[in-house]
Amino acid sequence: MIRSAASIVALAVLAVATSALAAPPAPITCPADAGAWVAEQCPCDGPAPTHGKYVSCVVRARNLLRKSGCLTKEANGEIARCAARSTCGKAGAVLCCTYDESATCDGDPNPGDLVAEGACSDDAAKPCDAATDCVTVGAPKVTRTESACTDRGGVSIGGGSVCGGCPPLPPAP
Repeated sequence: MIRSAASIVALAVLAVATSALAAPPAPITCPADAGAWVAEQCPCDGPAPTHGKYVSCVVRARNLLRKSGCLTKEANGEIARCAARSTCGKAGAVLCCTYDESATCDGDPNPGDLVAEGACSDDAAKPCDAATDCVTVGAPKVTRTESACTDRGGVSIGGGSVCGGCPPLPPAP
């Protein structure tokens, strides 16, 4: 009899604890910058030991924002997509950008004067003032290591999400 009473008490405590854990979080006040708020809740270099746990954290934070009416339909989908396509929780992974600097700026009478009067050699419809205006920037890709990036002719821009894009010009070595 004592054993069954203890079991009942344990079940009651478990039921209360489970219902407290299952309770939906209270709505929050919408932050001015939802992306920054999510990054604060789930830092890329934070405690998430795996990529999957990082993405789960972001999705939980995103769901709280959505349930609080803070997100547009587009932002709702993009937040999870960007987390999934990131280096977060992937030890050694980097974002790798590629740059095609082979095009020239042709026909600008005064290169460097900040007036685009020339045309790029690879796209005559693209105006330019200097060859740097003709650099073609590839989309960032997650690579396992920095050397895997550079071995393929890319430039490592560190960690983060592919959604941030690559800088317009290759980072200086």
